[in-house]
This record gives sequence, C-alpha cells and structure tokens, in this order.
Amino acid sequence: MKSSKALSWLRHLLPYAMAVGILAYLFYKIPIHRIGDSLHGVHWLGLILFSLIYFSAIAWLDVRSLHWVLNRFCGFLAKQTLWPGRAISYLLSIMNYNAGQLALAAYLKNQRGFSLFRTMGAVFFVTATDLYWIIILAFGGSFFFEFQIEGHLLSNWVQRVGYIAFAALFFHLAFWHRWFSRFIPTKIHFSFVDWIRGRHLFQAFHHAQLRDYARTALDRFPMHLIFIGSLWVVLRLFGVECSIWNILATVPVIYLLGALPITPGGLGAVQLATVELLKDKISSPTIAPGSLEAQQLLLAMSLIWMGLNYFWKAIIGLYYFRKEPLALLTSDTSSNATHHVLDSTNA
Repeated sequence: MKSSKALSWLRHLLPYAMAVGILAYLFYKIPIHRIGDSLHGVHWLGLILFSLIYFSAIAWLDVRSLHWVLNRFCGFLAKQTLWPGRAISYLLSIMNYNAGQLALAAYLKNQRGFSLFRTMGAVFFVTATDLYWIIILAFGGSFFFEFQIEGHLLSNWVQRVGYIAFAALFFHLAFWHRWFSRFIPTKIHFSFVDWIRGRHLFQAFHHAQLRDYARTALDRFPMHLIFIGSLWVVLRLFGVECSIWNILATVPVIYLLGALPITPGGLGAVQLATVELLKDKISSPTIAPGSLEAQQLLLAMSLIWMGLNYFWKAIIGLYYFRKEPLALLTSDTSSNATHHVLDSTNA
C-alpha cells in the first residue's frame, strides 16, 4: 500500500520535477542575473495592456465555442451561467489542468444538473479539436522551415506526429460512425464497444456528426490565429523584430512541444522551445540573431508572457470564486466531484 502511494506521488510530482530541471538547465545556460539586462527596451505599459486585450479575446472566443459544444451535447445552458465556471477552471488549471476541467464539470453539475462525465467528455471534445489545430499548423510549417533544438532536427518528428494524428483521426471517425460495420459479419459482436458507446464520458464523440467537428474547428480557429499572431506583437513590444512567416511556422511547433505531457502546462518545455527555435530568427539594433542576448530576451519574454496570462486567469478566477464560492464547493449534488477536484489540485 505504501509503495503504491509513493508511486502515485512520484507520478504526480515527475512533471513538476521535469519543469524545474528544464528551467534549471536554461538558467545554467543563460545566467539569470543577465536576463534583466535584456529588458531595458520593453514597452511595459503596452505589454500589460496587450496581454489584457489578448486574454479577453481568447476567453470570449473560448466561452463562445465551449457554450455551443455544451448546448449541443449536454443540454441547454445560458452563456452567463458558463462564465463563472469557466473562470474558476482558469484559476485551478494554473496549478493542474485536469483540476480546472473537473471544477467546470462540478460547477455545471451543481448549476444545471449536467452529468459530470458528459461535461468532461464535451470539454475533451474541444481540447482534442485544439490539439489537432496545433498539429495541423505545425505539420504545415514543417515542410517550409527546418526546426532544430540543441542541434536535433524536429521537422521529420513533427511530420511523423502529423501522419500518426491524421491516421488516428480517421480510425476515430470510423469507429464512432461505424464505417467498418458493413465489412464485419453481424455474428461478430464486441460487447466492450457497446459499453464504450454508452459511457457518458464519450457521448460527445458518440453523437457528433462531421458537421459538429467542422463547426467546433471553425469556432476555435480564430483562437489559434491569436495564439500565433500575438507572439509577433509581444516580440515587437520587447524591442525586437521577427518575420511574420517565421512566427507562423515556428509558434505552432512551440505549442506542440508544450502540449507534450512532460511538464505542467508546458512550463519549461515552452521556454526551451521558444529560445531554441527563435534565437536565430529575431534581431534588433543591439541584438544579433543567435547571440546570447537573443536567448536571454527570448527566455525572459516567454516567462513574462506566460506569467501575465496566469495573472489574468487568476484575477478573473478569484473574482468569480469570491463571488460564488458556494456554487462549486458546497452543493450536495457535486460533493463527489468536489473531492475529485481537490484531489487533482493536491496532486
């Protein structure tokens, strides 16, 4: 029993240890006391205002698309009812992504009586759509630009990930839409397939038509354009220039590496990828491409930009959490879900 508990703690702590290790490597390679020297040209007021505009646009688009998906697969939901739960999920996802999604599901279970697992399935449907956009954009860029981290070429890896993802999408659609049923004799029946189709967690995928995938993808696409384009603006606010084509090709690869489940929220992985993939592509009158100064600025920029996003998530989350704390934490109908949220947060 003790050994299994220790393994559980190790499994939960390993991503944080990986993040600390990557950041320690970056600070060893790029002395932390010199990072402040790269911040003299930063337009701080403009950066803070832009981060607020960026976060507001992303949050509005996120709630808009998630609202449609929840109405489609879980039941009627007013948009103003969704905002508090989504804001609280932003707050908790800073510490643990799964805890944030469970908090949203628990909130909607209390407010609208939605099934906890059906809501989680709808959120997973949206998350999968976002992941595929990142893969598609990175896959496309890999044919026009070469990506390297510490001398290791990434373009072929990105393309392999893309091919695997496209094959997985085909088999996913074939499974849920029974494309292969016409080739399988009716006498052959797998009971576990019926079991999977009947689970609340998979109802979004079970009932989704191709037009639902297309509608969700189109709703989420503007967010990804903002994710990518915003970095071009942020770099200019830090006083350096970078070709928009380099940004369009490179940023999806950065987010793809950040999506790997090796660190919490991509912390460390995103910073390493940002430094390595953009250090030869930025310049200014005082910073040469590939120089130590370029790496210092990119590391500082990545950490500050991530910190500003966490700050606004915390602000809106704390506002709604303070306004409606009982909606999440004291309902009898969502008490079991609350335990899951707290367990995930502690993990």
